[in-house]
Amino acid sequence: MGSKSLKRNREVSNGDSTQASLTPSKRQRQSKTDNVKLAKLYEDLAAESEDVRLEAAKEILQKFSADGDANAEAVEKFLNRLIKGLCSQRKAARFGFFITLTEFLRQSVGHDHPALNALDLGVSGIIDLVEKITQPAGNVSGQERRDHLIGRLFGYKAIMQSSIVVKPELLVECWNDVLDRICTMARDIPWLREECGLILYDLVKNLGPESPPECLGGLIERLVSSKLVNTPEGVAVWLAIRTHFLDKPLPLGIWHDKDPLSKKERTRLARILKEDFRNAPEEGNAETIKSAAANPNPIFAWDVVLSEILKRDGETGDEKSLLKKSEFAQFWIDTVDSNLFASSSSHERKSWGFKLLAKLVTSAPRWTIPALFSPNLTRSLINQSKDGDRFLHAAALASLKAIKARAQNEPASAASLFIALTSKHGVIDFDKLTKTKTLEQIVQSADDDALEKIVDHLHTLILRPGTEEQAVADLRRRLVADMLLHIVKTYSKYDASSDLVKEDDTWLQKLLSTFVENAYFVPTKSAKTKKIPLPPINDASRKMFQERLSSCLGRLLVVGTDVGVSFPFLIVSMIRSRAKDGKHTELVFKADESIMKTVEKAHKSLERLSEKIPSKKNATAEGFVLLYSLSLLQVYDGDADAVLMLEELEAFRKSSKKGSTGEGSDNFVEIILTFLGNPRTLFLKVAEQAFSVFVPNITSDGLQSLLDILATEENIAGQQALFAQGDEEAIEADGSDDDEDASDVEMIDGESGDSEEEGSEDNGSDDASSEEDSGDESGEEDPEELARFDALLAQTLQTSKPAAGMIPDNSSDDEDMDDEQMMALDPHLVKIFQERAKVTSKKKEREGAKQTVVQFKSRVLDLLAIFVEKQQSSPLALEIVVPLIQRVRPSTNKQIADKSYKILKSYFGGKKAALPVPEEENTVWQMLQDIHEEAKLGGGSTLHANACSSASVYTAKVLVSLNKKNYVKVVDVYAESQKEWFMDKKSAVQPSLFTEFQNWSTQTRKQGK
Repeated sequence: MGSKSLKRNREVSNGDSTQASLTPSKRQRQSKTDNVKLAKLYEDLAAESEDVRLEAAKEILQKFSADGDANAEAVEKFLNRLIKGLCSQRKAARFGFFITLTEFLRQSVGHDHPALNALDLGVSGIIDLVEKITQPAGNVSGQERRDHLIGRLFGYKAIMQSSIVVKPELLVECWNDVLDRICTMARDIPWLREECGLILYDLVKNLGPESPPECLGGLIERLVSSKLVNTPEGVAVWLAIRTHFLDKPLPLGIWHDKDPLSKKERTRLARILKEDFRNAPEEGNAETIKSAAANPNPIFAWDVVLSEILKRDGETGDEKSLLKKSEFAQFWIDTVDSNLFASSSSHERKSWGFKLLAKLVTSAPRWTIPALFSPNLTRSLINQSKDGDRFLHAAALASLKAIKARAQNEPASAASLFIALTSKHGVIDFDKLTKTKTLEQIVQSADDDALEKIVDHLHTLILRPGTEEQAVADLRRRLVADMLLHIVKTYSKYDASSDLVKEDDTWLQKLLSTFVENAYFVPTKSAKTKKIPLPPINDASRKMFQERLSSCLGRLLVVGTDVGVSFPFLIVSMIRSRAKDGKHTELVFKADESIMKTVEKAHKSLERLSEKIPSKKNATAEGFVLLYSLSLLQVYDGDADAVLMLEELEAFRKSSKKGSTGEGSDNFVEIILTFLGNPRTLFLKVAEQAFSVFVPNITSDGLQSLLDILATEENIAGQQALFAQGDEEAIEADGSDDDEDASDVEMIDGESGDSEEEGSEDNGSDDASSEEDSGDESGEEDPEELARFDALLAQTLQTSKPAAGMIPDNSSDDEDMDDEQMMALDPHLVKIFQERAKVTSKKKEREGAKQTVVQFKSRVLDLLAIFVEKQQSSPLALEIVVPLIQRVRPSTNKQIADKSYKILKSYFGGKKAALPVPEEENTVWQMLQDIHEEAKLGGGSTLHANACSSASVYTAKVLVSLNKKNYVKVVDVYAESQKEWFMDKKSAVQPSLFTEFQNWSTQTRKQGK
């Protein structure tokens, strides 16, 4: 047993020996693993991600906490590493090491931390350690020196924020020591002054009422002794002390009433905030303050100062009183407008101003908005925004972006923003000058209450445009009218339940009333002075207001109201009501008694009709209300023919009421054509709506009136035939005299207007025209005319044109002409150029006439499209087929051809609609013959051939549906045409005419029809 025991002991002994021999190796590996992990944590402290930095700080603090296993040497290395990390060039690393150092000091210094206690490193030792480690060694670069200085400041900041100087007890010497170091850096290193100021500012905010008075006293003492009170940072710290501790601890003689915001200190404060230290204040040694390096952003002191002045204003009154008078408004003028935006200010300081505007306009109370747009600032904002090459263009655009963001985030603020930008220091054409859409987007963001204020403001601008010059006033009023129109067009909250019509004081009611007042009325002698436009509104402006009102109605025409009132009727009612009142305004329109009786009669008919549509179910009454309303508006516009139109409309209403179709229906077509002849889009829309309602009343004669227009020649004679010898009220292709007036004028070829033109399946473009369409009416010069002009000119000058390729003879006689000879030539030259001008004028007249006729035909085709849609099964619809095919000929205008083909295609493709059942079968047979004759005139056009073949098959369907035996006779018609086609190699008939019929026959036979 003894031997066993010994053997066992030897084994144990051997084991212990092996373990002992392995321990150093394991420890070495463990140490390497710990070092690698620690290095990774240090690396994570410098990560860009804040979450990664915080997680690394948490782990590393656990490792070096009082409960950790780190010894004194490791803790010393750890402290050194953290302080060195503060000197990193990477901002993220600086923050990561700062947070870790601050928390380590907070958790360890003054607490029972064995390793730290073993180092015998107190607060003063840590302050010295920061100073020592952040001292750059040797000859280093300027950037590295800057990094070490920043690291040192962050080390002091960590000491202060960790509270180790004041907890568990106040260490006055250490507190003052750190303050001395920070204030010295702020005084001697200008580019670090803002960061130093922030540290001091945060110190004041973190000092509570229970803090020892020595803390605040030491801070104030060093603030004064280092002359920091005359810096923006010192002002911020001073205000923080006033806010948290009132002004008791503050010394006298620095600021008036111990208040930097005192009115008596405004000039000095403005200079300090601008960092203008060239003109030293009254204090003797203030010249030692050094200007900081260039800074793209205003320093934090601006936020402190502006927040304080806003706070004081907010405590003294309500929003209404502050709008009229506030301390902030004058403060902004003194410190920002007259300071940062002074003519002598640098681009950097003006950039500060724009950034302050962007910040405040998004966050300040609404009552401050008018004050923000001060004169110098607004002028700079406009100038810098309009040109991309301006130095502060991006800063100005950023401010405009902030303005639009405020309106979008707070719709109620839109009125304040809009009014500030368009009155006093702003301009109504702000968007045009800045080449932006700031005002437009503000309006789009506004709520109904804000829109009401905006409309009231714009009305004021119409009455008082801010100038006595008539031309300038006219222009500004035009801009105001355009903005009012923009509001109507872009408003997105029209709905059936809206109160915009039912209530009297809505923004829309006020807007329309503004247009009515300025378009149709003039003030009476009894009108109040503030209600009289100065300078007066002239006829041109009044016409402009009428056009903008028409454009508004064009937008509102599609808006439904739950009270069954159409907006044109609402406008007419406004005019009548205001005319009857007559106290302060009188109607511009004057007429003899008979005309006024017709107008009054129309008003009474209109009232009776409007009573029939409260539920919006009487489509006929709605159609009449639209026609009466627009006819009356034309009367008030001064259209001489509108009174006659009222009489025709009354006759049509009576015949419609009796159920008769005859002269009254024909009058209706004439009324519709009159509306089509008006250049405003509104009248086209009303014509289409009314035509859609009264389509069932159309007679064959009325339809023929529309078709006859399509056959009108597209020249001056055609224009005169359509518009009563070139009536000046006829539509003009070029719209109004200015771009703005074109808002309600439909232009040809899709240049303007609301009508939609779709191309045919062969060619989607409506802009192109065929060669036959061009002729000599194109915009190019006629070579023969040019040759004739040159010949006359050469003959007059007794010279001749040089032959092609020859150099002209520079020694011609005209070089030797004396003054008398030249004077004698003048009358001849004048006559030649006058003849040339007449030729050019006639050419433009021909082009204009052609475009006018084409546009009118296009509008008529829009009506025929409605007719086909509503009356597809009517026998009357068959009458449009051949005339429309004729309009598809290749010799016609391409826009008209494409549009005609589209109507035919829609008519023939109506699968759900029943085929028409005409009373006279012979007319259908004649129609089939005419179609086959028309097919011979296609000139190879695919579009024309498709129209003919589709029309022929459709006509065959109608005939066979009347009597199946008609199929035989239809085949005979096709057979005759096919014989002619086969025998005539030059025939323009396309094979599709026969193949399409054959396909239909085969399909119909299979279906057993």
